[in-house]
Amino acid sequence: MHKDLYLFRQIRPSSLVEKAMKFDPNTLGSLETLTVSKYSIALAQYLVYYKSEINITKANVAKKQKFFNSSLLIALDKDTLKKYKTKAAATEFLLGTVPELFQLDSEIDELKQELLYLDGIDRSISEYIATFKRELTRREQELFTVRAERRI
Repeated sequence: MHKDLYLFRQIRPSSLVEKAMKFDPNTLGSLETLTVSKYSIALAQYLVYYKSEINITKANVAKKQKFFNSSLLIALDKDTLKKYKTKAAATEFLLGTVPELFQLDSEIDELKQELLYLDGIDRSISEYIATFKRELTRREQELFTVRAERRI
């Protein structure tokens, strides 16, 4: 792939993201328009960063899962399957007796739990960005109305 496709990897969360996330709506009236714009941009950049980190984690899960499955297939020989009768029982036996498989399974579970925890946060961030954009639009319309009233 072309290297320019990976420009998003240069994005790092700015301190504005934290300020935007902790924004107190009661102070909206005193917030400068430029600051609202900065918050929107910072959150949009953060969203790109967030999605890229999620994608990296998903890729790691897939890679580890593939390695786990292939390792399991190698370890599940006919004798083990015959002894434990089901693949699930044989897998449990191997997880209990092969520390490397147990460790890998634990890492996969941890990454999957992290993905579940973060699921949907991107939509919340997008909604937050949209809210700031709506505030900018509201201010623009308000300014237009005030200017129009002055002309009358």
